[in-house]
Amino acid sequence: MIKSALLATAISFAFVVPAYAQSAVKCDEASLTQMRKDIDALTDQEKKAKSMESWTAADAAFKANNLDECNARMGDTGKSLQGEGANTQTN
Repeated sequence: MIKSALLATAISFAFVVPAYAQSAVKCDEASLTQMRKDIDALTDQEKKAKSMESWTAADAAFKANNLDECNARMGDTGKSLQGEGANTQTN
């Protein structure tokens, strides 16, 4: 019984944490500037290209005053910077 309750809790967090992480990103000029600096500092060219693509979309959305879209794209950029969604496995 306790195992199933713990499993249900763990599964719930698996869905809540990524949603929170994406919504915690603030779409403003300072955040965009810092994120661009982080992208420029990357040495992995594949990760840099993917991050730059989503950052460009976030910047365009910010300039168009579409903050919902900007927040979503900044969340994508953050994931790219962290390497989430990449096809890399560690054993």
